[in-house]
Amino acid sequence: MSWYELLVFLHISAAIIWLGAGFLMTLVIFGARSAGDRAKELSEQQGLGWLAPRLFIPASLSTMIFGVLLVIDSDFWSFDQLWITIGLAGWLVSFVLGFFYFRPEGERIGAIVGERGPNAPELDRRLLAVTAVDRVQVTILFLVVADMVAKPTGDDTGILIVGALIVAAAIAAAALAIRGGAAPERPAA
Repeated sequence: MSWYELLVFLHISAAIIWLGAGFLMTLVIFGARSAGDRAKELSEQQGLGWLAPRLFIPASLSTMIFGVLLVIDSDFWSFDQLWITIGLAGWLVSFVLGFFYFRPEGERIGAIVGERGPNAPELDRRLLAVTAVDRVQVTILFLVVADMVAKPTGDDTGILIVGALIVAAAIAAAALAIRGGAAPERPAA
């Protein structure tokens, strides 16, 4: 195995772990929310707080670092290629969301549960918002994978437009969900 092949393997493996774990958690939390299982939803949200420094941050950073090393090591990739810029932008969006939104919002949710209990009225709105923003993030990560496969240039306007429309639709759906506050009815405790 060459150095380049090792970097490709490590880059793809880290991305699989990062996206796979994120997608799984999105499905588990969505399932708990759809079933009206507040205890499971809160438990999974708290699990994310535990997993972030142990799984998501290392996998995210590894994906980016190995990707950057691939570009540096390669004779045919460069940082001025559009698909690499898109990939780095997608990584940055995810990292910024994690650090500046998910982490502090998870702490706020934990504080609310600690102070007012798991049935505090504002929890539904906060949990709904976190879930909606997470769906946008996972959508962006899937689009980054598509970007890495398709490697679009400025001439691939169809691919770029479709990707932009998918991001816009995900953001619109999240905004509507948050604005509408469409939380399922919770069974009485």
